Amino acid sequence: MMTNKDEITKILIKKGKELLNEPYKKIEFSKNPEADELINDIENYPQAFVLACLIDRQIKAEKAWLIPYEVSREINGFKFSKLLKIKLEDIKIFLKEKIYINLMI
Repeated sequence: MMTNKDEITKILIKKGKELLNEPYKKIEFSKNPEADELINDIENYPQAFVLACLIDRQIKAEKAWLIPYEVSREINGFKFSKLLKIKLEDIKIFLKEKIYINLMI
């Protein structure tokens, strides 16, 4: 006998398989084409997506999804090698002064 939980699981698995078989569609997160391009480039910059997800819990989504792009503009790229060279104090200053002032208002 199938329970509601089993039915829901079956429906979710079916929908998941359907979605996996669909062609890739770029998602508009921020309404900024360059920022969206960075966030959608999961293969090369998964860290941009993860950063936006983490920040999305703290501020409005439209603004959170712009932050990785703003960081990439500040450091001229978003590769791990560039991110690792940033000092913690510089990150704090950047987030406080540039991101907060420009995106939160």
